[in-house]
Amino acid sequence: MCKRHQIAILLFLTLILSNCKEEKKKVVKIIDTVQNDTLDRYFSKLYEAKMFNGAVAVKRKGKLIFKKGYGIANLEQQTPFLPNTSLEIASVSKQFTATAILLLQQDDKLKVTDFAYKYLGEDFPYKDITISQLLSHTSGLADYSAYFKANWDATKIAYNKDILQYFKTNTPELLSSPGEKYKYSNTGYIFLAEIVNAASGMTLADYLSEKVFTPMQMEDTFFVGRDSIWDKDNYAPGYMFNIVNCEHVIPETLPNKAYYRFLSGRLGSGRLSSSIDDLIKWDQFLYSDSIFNKASKVLAFTPHPPTKEASDYGYGWHIKEDSLSGKVVFHTGSWAGNLTYISRSIDTEDLIIIVNNTYNRVYLKEIRASVNGFLNNEPLQLPKVKASELFKLNSCDLSAEILDQWYKEHKDINWDLENLLKLQDDYLKVEATDKSDLLSVLIKIIQADKNFH
Repeated sequence: MCKRHQIAILLFLTLILSNCKEEKKKVVKIIDTVQNDTLDRYFSKLYEAKMFNGAVAVKRKGKLIFKKGYGIANLEQQTPFLPNTSLEIASVSKQFTATAILLLQQDDKLKVTDFAYKYLGEDFPYKDITISQLLSHTSGLADYSAYFKANWDATKIAYNKDILQYFKTNTPELLSSPGEKYKYSNTGYIFLAEIVNAASGMTLADYLSEKVFTPMQMEDTFFVGRDSIWDKDNYAPGYMFNIVNCEHVIPETLPNKAYYRFLSGRLGSGRLSSSIDDLIKWDQFLYSDSIFNKASKVLAFTPHPPTKEASDYGYGWHIKEDSLSGKVVFHTGSWAGNLTYISRSIDTEDLIIIVNNTYNRVYLKEIRASVNGFLNNEPLQLPKVKASELFKLNSCDLSAEILDQWYKEHKDINWDLENLLKLQDDYLKVEATDKSDLLSVLIKIIQADKNFH
């Protein structure tokens, strides 16, 4: 065979092998959106009413029936919120931390019955606390945040080592004896991240990347420093509403919210970023026994109540029994403007994931309940507009002269006087006296309305 032909054949084979490698990389096919007209109309109306800004995914009996993003991810860059847009998932991170611990138990690197001090050091003062108690929020540990908000240098980022050192040095008193009572504890999950490090020799971030994120091709899932999120591509930073200028702003710029930045270094209790697309892959991971075995999942999805009261908490998940859906495991998250929710019906393989980055918390519980009902063939229900929320949104464009007409145009909404009075207090706290005075006028108009109930 002539040399020219040999070279041609080699080039041809190289091209084929290259294409094969490229095909192997594309194991998981991602579809931009999965359409369900009923759910799309519902979330479109929520977005138009400024009740929702984020992304949603819904599975019914294991089949993905809906996946779509709504609104803006980065308000400054005006990028769209997509199913593959990452955001901080807050306390939904805890199920990943719990999984890391259980994977280490599978590899005989630790036991959940071990005492925590075995991994946190002999100078860890709470000798009776076990790993299981940290996982199930029954350790009795005090929360770290009040001390750090009052005493920490706000120009520095606090990391897990700083929080652990505070407990070793100051020894805050336990809220209850280990194992006796349930008390949701971010502190406990920060310590669990340190236990992962001690048992594996890897940070929680590196351990999860190697054991879960890389095998599952979860490319939108990672830990990232807070100062980096504002310019990151395809990322949705969390925003909160400034009631003075009627705009969504960076949360740590609000009064008394600087801690959103300086407490952003801790991980284990939160701080993991992910996307709707990757959380769908996470759901798939939890149905497979190839990495995370059945025994570990039983531990994660079984409540571990304390001795003196009830609890629905397993390891990283709340658990409930539903008459229609069977066993349901779920978790919520809230941090610095981000709100997250994942609910998995293990028996029916239903799934709901809802993420939001504009802190629309007053409506989110109703939205979650409505989508859960939808999976049981109930009609979707739009939340009723709350007067306090609408006033906050509109207050910069209102005046005493048009207030009566504005009230008449919105008489069908929920005019909850209690929440309006709370809002008035909020205005006074930030010295927005003009808006407080305007709200006083509105309350008088409401009270003068003979048809108001």
